[in-house]
Amino acid sequence: MKNNQKYILSLLVKIFIFLLFLFARTFTGVIIFGYRLGEYIIGGTLVLLLIYSIFIPIYKKRYVFNSKSINFLIILLFISFSISNIMNNVIFVDEFIYKTSSYIWSLGAILIGYYILSDKVFIINEVDLQLSIFGLVVIYIYSTRGISENLQNFFLNFTDKFEYPKGSDLLLAFIFVFYIYLTRKQFSQSSLIIFLLAGSLFAPLFMVKSRSAFLSIVIFSLLTLPEFKKNIKKLDKYFYFSIIISVILFVISSSWVVSRDITIDEEITDDIKYAITSRYNTINDNQYEDIVLDIKLFYIEDGRLFSSDGNLNWRFQIWQDILIDMSKSNKLINGYGYDNIIPAMDSDQRLGQDGTNINVHNYIIHILSRGGLIHLLLYLMIYYLLFKKFKSKSLSRDYKLLVFPLIFNSLFDPSMENAHYSIIMYLLIGLVLNNRIIPVGENCKV
Repeated sequence: MKNNQKYILSLLVKIFIFLLFLFARTFTGVIIFGYRLGEYIIGGTLVLLLIYSIFIPIYKKRYVFNSKSINFLIILLFISFSISNIMNNVIFVDEFIYKTSSYIWSLGAILIGYYILSDKVFIINEVDLQLSIFGLVVIYIYSTRGISENLQNFFLNFTDKFEYPKGSDLLLAFIFVFYIYLTRKQFSQSSLIIFLLAGSLFAPLFMVKSRSAFLSIVIFSLLTLPEFKKNIKKLDKYFYFSIIISVILFVISSSWVVSRDITIDEEITDDIKYAITSRYNTINDNQYEDIVLDIKLFYIEDGRLFSSDGNLNWRFQIWQDILIDMSKSNKLINGYGYDNIIPAMDSDQRLGQDGTNINVHNYIIHILSRGGLIHLLLYLMIYYLLFKKFKSKSLSRDYKLLVFPLIFNSLFDPSMENAHYSIIMYLLIGLVLNNRIIPVGENCKV
């Protein structure tokens, strides 16, 4: 009976992860008793952080990942968050402050992967590996073919927002699946062939959806290449035949993607002047027209960095506006806090068409603007100590494969401020750190 319960629990966890990949923001927006699923998830991870970093160390003298340093840094994040709200006279029941600080609480998902999802609860077998590849194909079809408007309206009866997976969502699913698949297959030739075929299928979709996600996949691919060289001594005819198939698949996928009306993540409005708000504008209309028409990708004008690429320029101006304003208003140390929209985003043009975009599209800038420089340093130290923890278990390669591409994407995308993206990334980190992905004895020290 116990085995059946564990199997059912493992199956439910896998289904939950798949639904997160397939429906992404739509799934976390499901309303349950007046609150969104994503809010329950973030609330749960917050509670886990409190339990494992404060209560358990007090009563049982056990620290997060057996590391006093990591445990201490997590406590300092709590203190930093609390001081910021006290200084800004913010009440702690304000839901908005937990929305803008979700990047802190999502760290708790590491604890789920490390402590809660044991090897008996999260079981990965050969069938799971094959199903995961099939699941990626399903996600690709769903993302390119779409669903009817009637079905979209059906979903809207249960969720606050319907949208197809963004480039960052596809990136997360692709890396999650192929990290596990390649690792469990020990970077064999057969896994390389599957990786090539899947990459050829997804590459055109990434190129259309999000350039940062596409570049992140390139980074992930480059990081995996040395592992194939270590394990594959000689490539046979099947591999070279798969290259031909991959090229054909890439052409077919490109044609299919181009023919579909796919929403581009980085789409900008006709009003290109939204790149600089009136609050920080230092150039007149005629000057700006000259800048927009410039063919240079990067250049400096009047002491500011610009790009002739509209989407990239939009980001550059926001980031510079934040840094300049933080410096002028003495916010670099403590940040703006969590109770209001960041000033540089407080304009109709930057809030987006639906008026809900409060994200600065850069993970580092977001942390800095909310919590200040000290808060950012604390966060970077946690990443560094996690890397040392991985390295102590001979898992430094795995840390790079998971963290580098996903964090790189978040430097141009609001992905880490979304519950599902950060939760899945940290969940996987926790699973890997406690040997839930790689069977003991294959690639790690116990």
